[in-house]
Amino acid sequence: MKVSIVVPTYGRAEALERCLDSIERTVELEHEVVCVVVQGDEATEAVVAERTGKVRCELQGERTGFVRAANLGFRAARGEYVVQLNDDCELLPWTISNAVRFMEAPAHRDVVGMAAFYHDTPVRRNVNTQIDVEGIRYVTCHVRGLCYANFGMVRRELGEQLGWYDERFRFYGADPDFSLKVWHEAGLEVRPCAGALVRHLMMEDERGREDRARQGDDNAKLFAKWGM
Repeated sequence: MKVSIVVPTYGRAEALERCLDSIERTVELEHEVVCVVVQGDEATEAVVAERTGKVRCELQGERTGFVRAANLGFRAARGEYVVQLNDDCELLPWTISNAVRFMEAPAHRDVVGMAAFYHDTPVRRNVNTQIDVEGIRYVTCHVRGLCYANFGMVRRELGEQLGWYDERFRFYGADPDFSLKVWHEAGLEVRPCAGALVRHLMMEDERGREDRARQGDDNAKLFAKWGM
């Protein structure tokens, strides 16, 4: 199996359908999709059940936050490479193939630990690099000058070595923290992959508002952990 795409999801059946459609439409490499679903979220379970054979379902007994859901998916992954997507994201064409080629380029194999995908966002702070595609601005971000992956591709072996996401975070902070572990603990780089693009809808719904309410706590943990 070349690539595992992990999608933690809750209460967004329609958005999840669009996300899964984008994966089916754009990914031509051998891959699997692992959706992490909270037991009892019937609408979401139905979306995944409709795609039996194309999507694997990992069930959580209760909702314990994005980070633990993502880790459940990561640990179930079987691919050589692992990608995490939010349920309100859509992949653009060739993203996964381009990221694999980027990771396997001879100049990158022993240097790059993670390919950072470009994503569209209204955020203007901490921008590392940006590109414009068909009038849409896509960026990668940085934390204290080091590129980090909001969405990206990592070798599963490295993710396992680093212990995946730190479960002291609930939603925010886990992705820059993981990228910092790639930089500082593995001694590898996180580099932007210009051919890997993600549309991130950043849905304004009750779940999104609930998650954002925890942003300050998670960011404080990140800053304390890394002395920032």
